[in-house]
Amino acid sequence: MEREPPAPRPFGVSADEAVELCREWMIYLGAVDTVVAQDPARQLCDLYSSRYLAWVDNRRGNLDVDAVENAARLAASDGRQALIFVRGGVRPVGQQRADELGVAVLWYHAVDATLAGASRPGLNILASGLVSG
Repeated sequence: MEREPPAPRPFGVSADEAVELCREWMIYLGAVDTVVAQDPARQLCDLYSSRYLAWVDNRRGNLDVDAVENAARLAASDGRQALIFVRGGVRPVGQQRADELGVAVLWYHAVDATLAGASRPGLNILASGLVSG
């Protein structure tokens, strides 16, 4: 059975709604065991599956290199791949570091339910999907 992509959110999303939207994207892309992290795991990431740890940045600003490096470090220590979903942009140094560290940065737009790769690993995921647990 083919999965449906997330529905548009015509009025945008709150921080919690953004996490749920990105969970839906992960499931659509193939990580069907994705769940929203609950305390105490929520202190480390927003979403997780058997193969991925994901963070959702619902701010308007640009993602910086610190967030990329932190995600890469935490995911590597756990043996999973890091995904970062961003509402805003990505600073060039953050994009370069994401490419170097294998962090998939994905730009989401809630209003029209689109998803785009903002790093090479992010582009690869959009082309081939996520591996299910």
